[in-house]
Amino acid sequence: MTALFGGGSGQSNQQKQITTAQTNSGLANLNTGASTTAEATSALQQPLDFFKALLSGDRNTIMSALSPEISTLSSQYNTGEQTAEEFAPRGGGRAATLESLPFQKAGQIETLVEGAQSKGATGVTDIGQLLGELGLNEQSLGLSGTGTAFNEAQAAKENAQTQQTAAGSAVGSLIGLLVGALPSKTSGGS
Repeated sequence: MTALFGGGSGQSNQQKQITTAQTNSGLANLNTGASTTAEATSALQQPLDFFKALLSGDRNTIMSALSPEISTLSSQYNTGEQTAEEFAPRGGGRAATLESLPFQKAGQIETLVEGAQSKGATGVTDIGQLLGELGLNEQSLGLSGTGTAFNEAQAAKENAQTQQTAAGSAVGSLIGLLVGALPSKTSGGS
């Protein structure tokens, strides 16, 4: 009887295979997206921690986060100080240069610290946006694949229902014709 009314689920074996493949592909994209997002989150954790330290406002935390830059800056000033001591002629100019170097160094370190919070805010925002976009893109791919499979299965089901309705209507019309073609019994009588 099922064959008369257009089949069970409305999908041929080939359509079922395609739907299964699309569903599997969508699920694979969801899983890949979750994995990729986890890897990206892990990879971005260290820069995120750095920017959070800058954003903290705690001077010791900021100094610790900036220690590589401060170390490089100190090394440059130490080299400048050694050069001035060795090669500058003795006198007032040399003394003034050597005396001003620590203040210049402190000023540049202070500039680094002062700019740290704005760099921290920008960095945290940028990384947050990156993580959000990555997660949304991967999830969108996965949902798109599973959504396509669902839509095709739903269309096949609706097609089967339409076929069943048409078959039922045809059977009803045929029964109506047959009933109408039957001789009627009339009572006549003597």
